[in-house]
Amino acid sequence: MNWSDLVAVLKANVPSGRVTTYAEVSNWAYGKPNRNQPVRSLLRGAANHGHMALTNRVVAVSGSLADLPQGREQQLEQLKTEGVPLTSAGEVDFSRITPVTLKNQGNEQT
Repeated sequence: MNWSDLVAVLKANVPSGRVTTYAEVSNWAYGKPNRNQPVRSLLRGAANHGHMALTNRVVAVSGSLADLPQGREQQLEQLKTEGVPLTSAGEVDFSRITPVTLKNQGNEQT
């Protein structure tokens, strides 16, 4: 499992205007929804290789945006531009959009 695998699955499953969650990425990659640190590493690798637009579509289960060193404004602006419904607090409004479920790769590995 590496960042390029994550880029491929995000490209195939999470189009503009949609989001998925860290828990979904964790479940897809590791078969468990709570592997946050490895997920952050995968997302950082993808973002560092020019795929920030894809990684910006991954948010917390609560709808909160990433706590990035450079701030959350870039992610917030992208999601607004893509038409992702947001709350007045600037979080993804999961009462108006369902996060994309990723096919569980973690449980399929032998």
